[in-house]
Amino acid sequence: MAVLLLLASRLKTHPHPEPAPTVADDIDPLQPQQDDAGFPDRPEPSLIGRHGLQQLDLLMTTLEALDFRCGEGMVASLQQQVATGAMGRVEFWKWRTTNPLRRTMRRNRLKQAQVMTMVALVCDMAARVYPLLHQLVSVREEPSVAEARWALLTRRLQDLIRQRMNPKRAAMQNFADDEYALAMTKTMVRTLIFSAGPGGEQRLLASLQDGMRP
Repeated sequence: MAVLLLLASRLKTHPHPEPAPTVADDIDPLQPQQDDAGFPDRPEPSLIGRHGLQQLDLLMTTLEALDFRCGEGMVASLQQQVATGAMGRVEFWKWRTTNPLRRTMRRNRLKQAQVMTMVALVCDMAARVYPLLHQLVSVREEPSVAEARWALLTRRLQDLIRQRMNPKRAAMQNFADDEYALAMTKTMVRTLIFSAGPGGEQRLLASLQDGMRP
């Protein structure tokens, strides 16, 4: 009995010590930590998916088929938008080769600002060539004249697709079919008309995001 009383008195006098605080205990989870500064920033979320990149590049290619000067016009407009003025044809080509259907394809992800710049370029060029676009869809043209114009634009687009895109991809092989190519050409022209004018950038971006696939 005396032994038990002695043990009880010792426990009251010398309670079990608390564990020493660890590094994790000293961290406030609500405050940023210095160690985080050494890690790279997280990549930006994709503004548009792979399908959107394909469509965006195809719209630019359609503009070039419609008017060969559109390619130079997009580069010139891009140089005016970029503050450094260092943007050129090569850098612009690098942006466009993020299209997975290209013969030469780059796997780097475009930043959101780059995507929006390309969207703005398409809308700007669509506004510039709007008279040509409107002429294609005008119901006042003679059917034979309208058909000839559509056929010429389709052949030009097919030629550019053949030069630039990967022929092994099924989506590009379909362009060898004249009916399919004509249908796609009409779709691209309508999209360009839809993208011209005030609010065009928002409309085009929404269409590129529609049913977005990674």
